Amino acid sequence: MPVRSKRFILLASTAVQALLAFALVLTPCPASAQQVALSNTRGLDFGRFVAGSGGTITLSPSGLRSRTGGVILLNSPNASQAAFSASQTTLDAGRGSLRTTATTAATTAVIVSVPANGATYLTSGANSMAVGDFVTPDALLAVGSSGASLAVGATLVVAPNQPPGNYSGTFSVIVNHQ
Repeated sequence: MPVRSKRFILLASTAVQALLAFALVLTPCPASAQQVALSNTRGLDFGRFVAGSGGTITLSPSGLRSRTGGVILLNSPNASQAAFSASQTTLDAGRGSLRTTATTAATTAVIVSVPANGATYLTSGANSMAVGDFVTPDALLAVGSSGASLAVGATLVVAPNQPPGNYSGTFSVIVNHQ
């Protein structure tokens, strides 16, 4: 009987070692990936205007508002280019969460893509206006540990006698690692 007992203990010990080895091989290590998070800090606002015989309103990335055609610009203190804040983040695969990197990580270069013409419209009920010629001075953006700012301008196409209203819409800005 004592031999059996030792044999059982030895077998149990070997089984535990095998399970530990198996656990060490298959236990996933938390992986993380460096990413860039982009958050909108100010919306694109073309301001107030009278359509008149139609034309365009352009907002430059620096916030300069101009017009063409018969559009009449009205005083609009809130008219402005869109602004975004870019920051380095780490995707923690073990937790499935994003966290902002607060270290002195290397600068990450990203390519900024804005919408193509004909892809974005502002709507108010059944009425709409096209937004195009999106532009940013930072088509290649360097995002360091303290983040980076991105400004986007665009042109609004106003039809003759465009019905008044509160027009709204959305557009996407995409950043891709270089």
